[in-house]
Amino acid sequence: GIVGDRIIKIEAKIEGTVKDEIDAKGNLVSPGFVDAHTHMDKSFTSTGERLPKFWSRPYTRDAAIDAAIEDGLKYYKNATHEEIKRHVIEHAHMQVLHGTLYTRTHVDVDSVAKTKAVEAVLEAKEELKDLIDIQVVAFAQSGFFVDLESESLIRKSLDMGCDLVGGVDPATRENNVEGSLDLCFKLAKEYDVDIDYHIHDIGTVGVYSINRLAQKTIENGYKGRVTTSHAWCFADAPSEWLDEAIPLYKDSGMKFVTCFSSTPPTMPVIKLLEAGINLGCASDNIRDFWVPFGNGDMVQGALIETQRLELKTNRDLGLIWKMITSEGARVLGIEKNYGIEVGKKADLVVLNSLSPQWAI
Repeated sequence: GIVGDRIIKIEAKIEGTVKDEIDAKGNLVSPGFVDAHTHMDKSFTSTGERLPKFWSRPYTRDAAIDAAIEDGLKYYKNATHEEIKRHVIEHAHMQVLHGTLYTRTHVDVDSVAKTKAVEAVLEAKEELKDLIDIQVVAFAQSGFFVDLESESLIRKSLDMGCDLVGGVDPATRENNVEGSLDLCFKLAKEYDVDIDYHIHDIGTVGVYSINRLAQKTIENGYKGRVTTSHAWCFADAPSEWLDEAIPLYKDSGMKFVTCFSSTPPTMPVIKLLEAGINLGCASDNIRDFWVPFGNGDMVQGALIETQRLELKTNRDLGLIWKMITSEGARVLGIEKNYGIEVGKKADLVVLNSLSPQWAI
């Protein structure tokens, strides 16, 4: 039973008079899905032509990051407030259509974009507040130590109302692991906001960067307030490295997000979840200069994740389902009001499936 926006009763049969009754016909009712990592300011920038723009170039993962950053700078040089806002709203409507009711978006802030994208996203967020909850990350996409205007523009973005601060690849992009992480914590503490850090780096460099981020999380009194996005390095790190690092991640309350469009096939997703590490799932980019496809459908994303990771058992599919629901809610820090329990928000999705496994 629901009154207003709250669940007030959960029983097999509820007596009383109601305005509306929805017959789920024995199918699955889920809390709204969580897309824990998006880039709504970039969405749909590859559309408008017969072939996706930006995607006639050769592709390798390492080269693609630098190429996408450069394409982004070119885009933001001419993009208008209205265009960015329109794309954000279109992205949000697509998410809601597929049952996503909570999302976190990283918004580019640099000497080219300035705060143009932030202004558009924050305006769209306000207009969309009755449809979807959006957290906004002021994201130094070009790097704090690469684009020296980033720090002042991030401050301005946080003054404007961004919810988190984020950086990217402190080793290979910034070439300054200690300095970039310290600056991010300085800004976060000054504005009392959480951190969500992109770390794409693979191998020892990636593991080192994440471990330093976790250590600095503890040193700065920020336990449970820091997210690492991507963490591709876990896919090629020796198992014993992860065994040694997991206690550090648990102690720091480190949260992680993997994006189904780029999760490496050897990513130890099940191992992390079984160890009690908070791991959400996300769509990342949609039809832009980073990713040419996507439709904001987290259930489809769960299917893609299971295919990438070769997961087939009911138990494993159930864990993947948690990544787009309860695990994602923990990443966003909304778990107190999330879920199907009396007193929690009635942000619910009715599926035409008997279980999460059949939905996937």
